[in-house]
Amino acid sequence: MTYLAVIDRGYRGTLEAQFFDALYGVLAFRGQLGTIDLVLRGTAVTAAVTAESAPPRLKLAGLPEITAPDPRASVATLVEEGVAVYVDRHGLTALGLDEDRLLPGVRCVDSTRLALSWDTYQHVWFL
Repeated sequence: MTYLAVIDRGYRGTLEAQFFDALYGVLAFRGQLGTIDLVLRGTAVTAAVTAESAPPRLKLAGLPEITAPDPRASVATLVEEGVAVYVDRHGLTALGLDEDRLLPGVRCVDSTRLALSWDTYQHVWFL
């Protein structure tokens, strides 16, 4: 059976995401449960769009540099691991992004229409 994970919010904070973020969670769940499909909606669609630069490096109060998470690398890993990654067309359009900027292997869908197939999934999770 296949599971569906839906992520709506793109950025949850640099420090927290260093240890665990929703994209890493999808990869971990896949390893434990098997097949998982992922839908990125809202601002989360930006995780599947090619970047023009690397994530920034932060230095806080003299502490060593902290590397901000790179959600694009996480999405690329998910695709490589066989996770079907979809982005919501409406989310892309709302942010002024084009489908041609999607990372390889990521597919653009109308997530409203995709919702009609939710009954084919074992569970649908909103992360």
